[in-house]
Amino acid sequence: MAKEFNNEQCRKIKQLICKACANYFNGTCCLLDVGDNCPCIQIISCHLMCNYFKKAVLPLNPVLEKELLGYTSKDLCALCKKPIYITGNKKKYCKECAKLRLQMQKAEYQRKYRKKVEK
Repeated sequence: MAKEFNNEQCRKIKQLICKACANYFNGTCCLLDVGDNCPCIQIISCHLMCNYFKKAVLPLNPVLEKELLGYTSKDLCALCKKPIYITGNKKKYCKECAKLRLQMQKAEYQRKYRKKVEK
């Protein structure tokens, strides 16, 4: 049995579908295309989850994805402490912090290298 989403989650889901779902058009779903006016099941239901939505649209909001799919571990970015979607066992940072951390590592390496060359 599917889990019922709360009102806040339903609101976020509807916003995400209206902004990012390629199959959503004026309240109808192009994938279902059963009749002239086939409503999007994700919009009208607060407990069903469309497979396309799960695979293509939901990853755009990793925090909501963790809430809906029920991940047990609360993975947080090591720098900013925002929830992140873990894709491998080495990921510790969100995209923004990963870029910043890489710049910091490069700068530290250059400092050490310059000290070594000066001696």
